Amino acid sequence: MRLVLCLILLCVSFCGSAHASPEIYINIPEYKLTVIDKGQVVKSYDIAVGTPYEQTPVGRFAVFLKLEQPTWYPGAKFADRTPVPAGPDNPLGSRWMEFAPSYGIHGTNVDWSISYPVSGGCIRMHDADARELYEVVEVGTPVTVAYETLLLVERKDGLYLKVLPDIYGRQTSSRERFLALFSPLSASWRTTGQPVFPLKETEDAYEVKFAVRGNSPAGGPGAVAALQRQPRTAPPLPE
Repeated sequence: MRLVLCLILLCVSFCGSAHASPEIYINIPEYKLTVIDKGQVVKSYDIAVGTPYEQTPVGRFAVFLKLEQPTWYPGAKFADRTPVPAGPDNPLGSRWMEFAPSYGIHGTNVDWSISYPVSGGCIRMHDADARELYEVVEVGTPVTVAYETLLLVERKDGLYLKVLPDIYGRQTSSRERFLALFSPLSASWRTTGQPVFPLKETEDAYEVKFAVRGNSPAGGPGAVAALQRQPRTAPPLPE
């Protein structure tokens, strides 16, 4: 997983190199929140994100409000807008860390919802995880929220393209994005196959092996050129 972590670190470094540590990186389609401190990945947490109709905002933010045992104020879409105090019936759980107006990282009283796009746009965590994160996050902690459906994963037997579900239908799993991810690494890898674009869309993540370690004529810029020459329309998959 080293390359995935490197990509996360590069993105956070690019987006906020002047910020103090720790930093939070969230990838919506991956349902992951990663804490990075002084350039090192500290821990990753499973999360829930916004639905396709109430999407989690993407961009660069910072935590500006922290609350223990928050009160939940139902929004306009709820018929009953009676505030819900802290306790087992509160959908915010026991911790709230707000990074954009009305959007926060918080716990939950419905653990089954983690790893699904079911929130109103906020980032849900298992409540124990939210309490743990709360202790290391401060007001001013940078938060980067990304929407990345393609990841490169280094394993012992080679380099894999990991394809995540495009839960918001943004069509980000493109050939161009893949080439942008692979190009900086191509000198160290020899391609053994070519991901077929357009990539198949599934409800679950999947991986495709396309390269192995080694310097050869198949690696380097030539490998990228070969991938660029691949036909853009794939034959239909067998049923």
